[in-house]
Amino acid sequence: MNGLILHCGGQLKSRDEVFAVPQPQQTASYVPLSYESLITRIEKQLSVEGIKISDERLALSLNGQRLFGLLQVEMPQFPTRDYGCVLGLRNSYDKSCSTGLCIGASVFVCDNLSFRGSQITFQRKHTANLLRDMSWIITETIATLPAQFAGQSKTFEQYRATELSDKQAHDLVIRFYDQRAVNVTDIPGLLEEWRNPRHPEFAAAGKTAWRLFNAVTETIKGDLWRLPARTQMIHDVLDQECGLAPEQTTQEILVAA
Repeated sequence: MNGLILHCGGQLKSRDEVFAVPQPQQTASYVPLSYESLITRIEKQLSVEGIKISDERLALSLNGQRLFGLLQVEMPQFPTRDYGCVLGLRNSYDKSCSTGLCIGASVFVCDNLSFRGSQITFQRKHTANLLRDMSWIITETIATLPAQFAGQSKTFEQYRATELSDKQAHDLVIRFYDQRAVNVTDIPGLLEEWRNPRHPEFAAAGKTAWRLFNAVTETIKGDLWRLPARTQMIHDVLDQECGLAPEQTTQEILVAA
């Protein structure tokens, strides 16, 4: 994940720097989950499932009050491909967002990331129940990884098999914009990436939905705080174009206060 770019003041940090951020005080209605507890629990469950972490990137913003992390993982039952499975995690100490974990993919040649809405597996409020339930939530989430990644792989293979004309690609770019997956200022760069990919692998594969997918994810990468929502919109548009069944809505579990 060499191309991880962070906007909104986010900065890559070491584990020690992330774990050293002071945890806020607990109140009657707010029980913060520490960054260290979240990360180590995820890593422990991955180990239990025989899933290896091959790369890890952690980022902080707003003076350490928000955390976003990426874990590149390897599953022994999947052969080597030109993309791999990624876990995205988030947490905050300023109550700006709930704890979350999402499953996605990274394309190795360009280090582009994408996440799917049905794979955002939990979002929990910071209450005492969060700490009580965290272990089983993480266990259930990690257990779905092979099936989720298999589904992602089928989607990518359908993208590769779907040829697009320039007219179709241009129409899809406007649909990305209509869904707010891209900004109007992104469009010129996106079209240039479609017409003349900076990575020769995408040019050699011909004009397909896979090429357009990588053109748009290349254009919007960075700003990890918004990336899961934006890439889900991209998948929604391309899945429809490629005749894929709609994904189920985001799974969300909230603990009562």
